[in-house]
Amino acid sequence: MAERESVEASDAISVEGTDLTKGNETEEMEIFKEQSYESIPALHSYQIKPSLLERFKATPVKEIIRTVQAEVLTGKSYSADNAKKWSIKIVNEVNKRCREMKMRRYKHIAQVILGELKGAGVKSVVRCVWDSETDGYTSDIFMNDTIVCVTTVFASYFY
Repeated sequence: MAERESVEASDAISVEGTDLTKGNETEEMEIFKEQSYESIPALHSYQIKPSLLERFKATPVKEIIRTVQAEVLTGKSYSADNAKKWSIKIVNEVNKRCREMKMRRYKHIAQVILGELKGAGVKSVVRCVWDSETDGYTSDIFMNDTIVCVTTVFASYFY
């Protein structure tokens, strides 16, 4: 019994937070309060969804697309030899400017479809896993007498 009296109250707390030394209850409450979840700082926090201010904003990206398309294609007429070069230039510049926006935890994908305007129709389909609450996209069309260019940027939130 002599050993039991020498045990410190803080050493004798069980998993449920009860005092095994049968000490007074104010000591028990102080020890329990010191070790509560409110007193221990969170080591890691994980954000599942973006905040309202961090969500994908389509309007500034659409302005980037419109500006880049105009810079590259204004005053040009369609040429099969130059179409690939123009497409690569547009997609690289759009990617660069979207990266400069620093959309936190978003991965973006840029797609350019450039063709000759002859009055024929075009159908295009894109499929992907999509979270309608966090992910988004925007696109813009550039047309002149001989060129039609559709540029799309998809933004997917990285969980």
